[in-house]
Amino acid sequence: MMRLLGSVLVLGATLWFGAYFAAKEKYRLQELAELERAILLLQSQIAYLSAPLTEVLESISWKAEGVIGEIFAQAAAVMAERERASAEEIWTEAWSKKRNQIFLTAEDLDMVLSFGKTLGYLDKAQQEGSICLLLRYLEEALAQGRKRLEKNGRLYYGIGGLSGLLIIVTLL
Repeated sequence: MMRLLGSVLVLGATLWFGAYFAAKEKYRLQELAELERAILLLQSQIAYLSAPLTEVLESISWKAEGVIGEIFAQAAAVMAERERASAEEIWTEAWSKKRNQIFLTAEDLDMVLSFGKTLGYLDKAQQEGSICLLLRYLEEALAQGRKRLEKNGRLYYGIGGLSGLLIIVTLL
């Protein structure tokens, strides 16, 4: 009876690990899509409105969902409070505070932070070019992530189950 209970627990735990890795990739794709949506909103507001960056970020925070919206809201709030800090510092600080709550890879985060270096610093045309560069990266990352999830999603579950069975057979 104890062996059966132990086997079920081991199998359940390894299946959970497989599901975790598949879900992690799925959540990353959702965050990338939401970030792309937020950056598109930023692009349209920069192109057609001449509102201050604080108001633009706050407006986007209301429209963006999840952690991405929270990051934009935090950046807008800090930007409204601090007069002397640069937009780059505020952008980096907002992303750094939420680093443990997001599923973006280090490469994704580096691209977003490098975009922050140009935020509020360049003129309108250069800012739009910087936004287009980030949008191209996000589109490529989304396409690659979807392919990887399609290819590896079931694999994660399978490896989790098979590794659990391997552990059970080894221990019995």
